[in-house]
Amino acid sequence: MPDTDTPINLIPGRCQAARRSADAMLRVMGGEEITLRLSDPSTGDTSSQLGITPPTAEEVQINPAVVQAIPPAEDGSMRLQVMLSADKLDAIAESYGVTNISPWLTGSQGLVYRGRVFTIRSVTSNSFAGSEVLYFLVATE
Repeated sequence: MPDTDTPINLIPGRCQAARRSADAMLRVMGGEEITLRLSDPSTGDTSSQLGITPPTAEEVQINPAVVQAIPPAEDGSMRLQVMLSADKLDAIAESYGVTNISPWLTGSQGLVYRGRVFTIRSVTSNSFAGSEVLYFLVATE
């Protein structure tokens, strides 16, 4: 490849095309909806800091999402793999002032799918041209 070619990660808008394609793929593959249960920040009072009063949570719906059952955990509990759009998660994270999405999601109260609550065990992302395109969550009941 000649030295004058622009590397793929420097082409303006290249990652946006990949993000839009990922969103379209999620809609075509089922386009379901999940609900993230996100903890509200501590109010700073002693009761909430000591865990005397449970943290309040906000529920945020995300679609499109692709949800697949995966083999159960060793203890037999149901496990899911959830594919989510980076565009959708970035917008939600930005409204909460979050810059690092993976630890934020694993520290959340979990996700709700078809009326059942699941704990998020791991979060990985798929990147293209220097930007996240998809997030993969593994959650157990």
